[in-house]
Amino acid sequence: MGQKNLTLAAYDRIREMMLNYDIVPGQRLIFVDLAKQLGVSRTPVNNALSILAKEGYLDFVPNQGYSVHKLTKEEAESLYEIREILETGTVSKAIRSMTDEKLRTLEERKEAVLQSITDRMHRQFFVLDSEFHSALVEMLENDHLTYRYREVCRKIYLCFRVEDLKVGRLKEIGREHEELFDAVRCRDVERTKEVIKEHHKNAKMNLFPIIFREKNGKIKTETE
Repeated sequence: MGQKNLTLAAYDRIREMMLNYDIVPGQRLIFVDLAKQLGVSRTPVNNALSILAKEGYLDFVPNQGYSVHKLTKEEAESLYEIREILETGTVSKAIRSMTDEKLRTLEERKEAVLQSITDRMHRQFFVLDSEFHSALVEMLENDHLTYRYREVCRKIYLCFRVEDLKVGRLKEIGREHEELFDAVRCRDVERTKEVIKEHHKNAKMNLFPIIFREKNGKIKTETE
C-alpha cells in the first residue's frame, strides 16, 4: 500500500476511533502509540493527524502535540446555525426535485432513526439523525453541498460526548422527524421550514445545557 493510501487508512481509522469513543474530546493523542495500534509507521499517522487538525477535529499545540477538539458553546451555536441555513435554504428546490425514490430514502432513514432509539443515548443515533437530514439535502443532487452538510454534522457529533442526553428528548426527536417527513411528503415547503427550525431550536435547548455545563458562572464542557 502506498504512503498516500496508508495516510487515508490511518485518517479513516482515527475518525472511527472518535466515533466509537476509543478516543474522546480533550484527549491527548500520542502518535507513536497510535501508529502501533493501527499497525503502520509514524509517518502516515502524523500525516493523518495533521489533516484532521486542519479540518478542525483535532487541536495542535507546539511541543505538546495533538488532542481531540472539544466543541465550545460558540462553535456549536455556529454549526447549528450553518446546518439550519443549509437545510431551510435547500428545502424549496429539494421538494421540487423530489421523486418517489428520494422520498423512500428519506422514509427509510427516518425509520432507521426511530429504530435506534433505546433507553440511553449513543453516538450512532447522531449518525443516523444526520443521515436522515442529509437525505433532504441530497435531493438536490449536489455532491459538494451534501458533503459540506455532512461535515458540519460530523463536527457536531464527533467533538462532544452524548451519553448524558435525557431519554425523553430522544422520543421527541422521533416525533419531530415524523412531522418533518410528513411535511416533505405533502410538499409543504413552509411547513417543512418551520419544522426544521423548531427541531433545531429544541435540540439546542435540550442539548446545550448538558454538553456545556455551567460551574461558578463559567461554561464548561462535560469532559472538563
